[in-house]
Amino acid sequence: MANPASIPNPFDTSGVGIPAASQPNSRSAPDSSRPARVLLDEQLAPLRIPALVLGALLISLGVAALLPLRGWLHDYGAELVIAAYLQYMAIATTLEVWGLRLTRRGPRRR
Repeated sequence: MANPASIPNPFDTSGVGIPAASQPNSRSAPDSSRPARVLLDEQLAPLRIPALVLGALLISLGVAALLPLRGWLHDYGAELVIAAYLQYMAIATTLEVWGLRLTRRGPRRR
C-alpha cells in the first residue's frame, strides 16, 4: 500500500532527518569492508588484561579449594561437588584462554 504524501512514512530513511554523523560517507566505507569478527575483537581488546588477571585468580582459588574439597564431598555429596567444581574450573579456564588468545593476537593495525 502506498503512503499518501500527507502522511509521513516513519520507516523512510532517505536522508531527511538523519544526522550527518550517521549518514554513510567516504570515511566509513573502509570500515564496512572489514569483517565483523575483526571489529568485535577490536572492541573487546581492552578486556584482555582483566580477563587474564581474573582467570588466573579464579584458577588459583580453584586449586586452593582442593584443600576443603574432601569435607565438601562428605557434607554435600560427591556428584554435586564434583559437578560444581568442574563447571567452576571450566569457566575459569575458558576466561583465561580467551584472555590469552586476545593477548596473542595483539592490537590490530588498520
